[in-house]
Amino acid sequence: MTNGGGREENSQPPRSTVPPPPSSQAVGDPASFSFELVPAHGLGVEADREGGGTMDREAGPHHHQAAAPSGAGAGEVEASHGHEQQHERKKRRVQQIREPERRESSRLVWALVILCTLLAIGVIVAGATVFAVYLLYKPKMPYLLVSDARLERLEYGQSGTILDLQLALTIQAENTNSKTDATFSGVNLAVGFHGADVALLRAGTFAVARRSAVPLRYQIISVGRQLSPEGMQYMDGALKAGIVPLDLFGKARTTWKVGIFASLQFWTRISCRFLFNYPGNGTAMPIDCRSKSP
Repeated sequence: MTNGGGREENSQPPRSTVPPPPSSQAVGDPASFSFELVPAHGLGVEADREGGGTMDREAGPHHHQAAAPSGAGAGEVEASHGHEQQHERKKRRVQQIREPERRESSRLVWALVILCTLLAIGVIVAGATVFAVYLLYKPKMPYLLVSDARLERLEYGQSGTILDLQLALTIQAENTNSKTDATFSGVNLAVGFHGADVALLRAGTFAVARRSAVPLRYQIISVGRQLSPEGMQYMDGALKAGIVPLDLFGKARTTWKVGIFASLQFWTRISCRFLFNYPGNGTAMPIDCRSKSP
């Protein structure tokens, strides 16, 4: 289009000039930015990391609150484990303390077992020895035996007095052992009438050879023995019946050897009642009068 000034005008409307967008250099750092292509999975990872960080920040308090019980549980487990270790240590200490006691008790038990065994062996040996000696020697108790008794004279007054009594008595000291001698000692005998001693008989220590006897002959004379009222009545009845009772009692100690080691001692005791025919021949009725040892 030609205007009146002879200039040709452009019929097109004027274009508006839009200033270019401000460069990143004008707004930001003067340094230029560079961009790189990042793989999609990388972005995802970064996003996940960022998201995870955000989630961690958001869930942080709750996470710590939830982790607290877990930490408490771990503390309980550790405490329980420590208690078990302490219990094991105590148990080991107790075992270490009890071990010497067990050893000492074991030694004591073995010592007692050995002692009891030795005692049992000793008892068995002693018993076997005694039994062997018994079978070899067959020991028998020595004893006293009345072999003869005679009432030779008896005079009795009405006042209850035995005016004269004469009695012949023979006592045998018997030793029936075949392999050892015997010894009698402490012979102490008495003749009595109804509780009153009429005469006392004594003998010293004497030996009796094996399978032999030693006679003890006593000629007894008693004069003036006073009887009790009961004894007087008893004597009157005996003289009327023609049987006068007299008692013999006492003891003696016997000693003999068994083998070369053992020496045995026992008391032998005698107690008999003789019935004499008087006023007759004065003999005694037959009786087995011998001493006995416990």
